[in-house]
Amino acid sequence: MTFSSKARGSKRILNFLSVARIEGIKNQLNLIKAINGTQYQLIFIGAPAPNQISYYKTCRKIAQSNITFIDHLPHNKLVQYYRKAKVHVLPSWFETTGLSSLEAAAMGCNIVITDKGDTREYFRDEVFYCDPSSPESIYAAIEEAASQPVNSRLVDRVQENFNWKQASLQTLEAYHQIIPE
Repeated sequence: MTFSSKARGSKRILNFLSVARIEGIKNQLNLIKAINGTQYQLIFIGAPAPNQISYYKTCRKIAQSNITFIDHLPHNKLVQYYRKAKVHVLPSWFETTGLSSLEAAAMGCNIVITDKGDTREYFRDEVFYCDPSSPESIYAAIEEAASQPVNSRLVDRVQENFNWKQASLQTLEAYHQIIPE
């Protein structure tokens, strides 16, 4: 996970991005209800979970023309979408970190994320939280995130702390604690 701080200065073209498997727990349906028919363009990137094809079809069926679906993309292609997006939205019913949200934050996106799970531990008060049960709450968080400049504190903190080097150092430290020398 290496991210360039150049993302902050690059031109943002897309409005909103949501990168995740298409499945009920990720709550794309309420996100669609929140943003359907608005002035905002939303791109979903992610394949449907194998046991969630019916959910995926429902999402596609109700989505209006301001919403686009793209199947799973390799990481090197995904980066260009993160760079162009203003906001990444992940209104899951439960989330630990939301790895795609960490990636998006590192690339200079504002983040709208669920208030359910462990997200506050990672994102503190540097993102826009929503209640996943409420399309109105999701929309309000989207509106707020869209109106704010990129949170450079969040970008810097994610780039400095949530990378492969830090993960390997913490793993090594954990091994040192459990394996006697």
